[in-house]
This record gives sequence, C-alpha cells and structure tokens, in this order.
Amino acid sequence: MLNKVIACPVCGQPLHASGKRWSCENNHSFDEARQGYLNLLLAQHKKSKAPGDTLEMVDARQRLLDSQLYRPVSDMLNQWVLEWALQQEQNGQQPLQIADVGCGEGYYTQRLHEVLQDHQREHCLYGVDISKDAVRRAARRSHSIDWLVATGGRLPFVDHSLDLITCLFTNLMPEGFSQVLKPGAQVVLLNTGGHHLYELREQIYDEVKVNPLNPAPAMEKHGFTLSGEQNLKYQITLNSNQQIMDLLLMTPHRWKVRNEALQRLQQLQQLTVTLDVALHQFSAP
Repeated sequence: MLNKVIACPVCGQPLHASGKRWSCENNHSFDEARQGYLNLLLAQHKKSKAPGDTLEMVDARQRLLDSQLYRPVSDMLNQWVLEWALQQEQNGQQPLQIADVGCGEGYYTQRLHEVLQDHQREHCLYGVDISKDAVRRAARRSHSIDWLVATGGRLPFVDHSLDLITCLFTNLMPEGFSQVLKPGAQVVLLNTGGHHLYELREQIYDEVKVNPLNPAPAMEKHGFTLSGEQNLKYQITLNSNQQIMDLLLMTPHRWKVRNEALQRLQQLQQLTVTLDVALHQFSAP
C-alpha cells in the first residue's frame, strides 16, 4: 500500500486511515463521506457557508469537459507530467506524490491518473478543491484518487512532502504551495492566454481586451523559478445552446454578463470559440 501524505488541518500531523475514519496522533479525526471524499476544510477557513463553485456550475463544467472539447488541454498537461515522471523514476524517485489543486469535478485529475497508471508510474494522486459539490462529483470518477475538500491557501499535506502540484484555471496561491512541496519540486500551472474564448467575450463586452495571465511575478515573489512553458491554441465549435451556456457558467464572465448580452447568448445555437492556454512550469526553492 502506497504511503499517503495527507495531514491533519488542525495540527499538521499525518493522518492515517482506519476504515473510513482518518485520525492523527493528537486524536483529531475526520470521517470519509459515503461518496468517497474527505472534508478537511475547517469552519474558520471558510469565507462563506458553501465556498467555491455551486452545483450548477460544477454540472455545467462536467457536461462540457466530458464532451472532450478540452481534451487537447488535458493531453498537453499529461504529456508534460509524464515526461517529468519518467525523469523522476530514472532518479529513483518513487512513488510520486502529486496534488491537483483546484481539481473541480475531477476531469483533468482522472485523466492524469489514467495516463500515469497506463505508463506504470507509481504515484499517489490527490484532488483538492474548496467546493464540496465539486469534490463530491469528482469522487464518482475514481476511487483510486484521494479527493479532499480543502483550501489551496492551507493545503492538507505533510510539510515538504509533495513532488508536484498541478493547478488549472484557478486562483493562484503560491504561499500555500511552498509549505507542502519538497525542495526543488515542481508546480505546473495552466492559465488562459490573451485570445482565450475571444469569440464568447465578443458576445459579452463592447471591447475585448487581450490580456494573457502571467503567473511568473507572483510565483517568483515566493521563491519559485520558471523552468519551462508551452502554449496551446485551437478552436472548438459548440453545437447547442446548452454547450454555450455551460461554457459561460465555467468562466468568470458569468458574473459580468449584462442582461442584453445574456439574452443574445440564450438565442445562439452554435458558436466557434478559440481556446488559448499557457502552461508554465516552476521549480520550488
């Protein structure tokens, strides 16, 4: 059985499972939910009663991702991680401890697990999200992944125990990464490029700004070093209004769309949009 590095959110000591109950040496205990996930988000670390994505947003994302329109994004991440995993294996580093922070409903996490498994890379994979609804959905995808409700700012892992963190399209919390990564461990971030969903944004805003998200300044401020990057740009066609509205619900633009723009989108039955994604790899100090 692979050694897990999940830590108690109260005291930071390792958690060990006995059946469905996880406990630490200080007798703090947490029961695994019947759906197969562990809620390690303490009440004092919540900013609202139900933080993170709502069930409606989670289901929209699951429908769209399961249509495989974002599969090339997943493939780019998986190839990158697979090459890195091979290097670690050659250096005698096994099993690999990997956390997908902001895992949402688990599409990318599950596909990464399958690729590592197919190539016989021994690993423990943890999917972490602050949304209980998202993690509950993710737990349906695989029982071989440890699904955890927690915040990226206070990751529930033993200090300096992780080899890799992946973080896709979610808020960046490098201060939370530093504590749990081994020295020299890696962080792989996927963020939006300047033309990401350009055509959708044209439907919403009078003027569309081309501002790619550059995570380097925030990461370097916390001691991380940029060690690689890759870009991916392609177009997808949404062939139903359901897909168009699902895409809107997946994005921050859902909070900014005006009524007239929303009504216009609700009438559309087809929309071709650009996916523009940037992958950045950072080395931990």
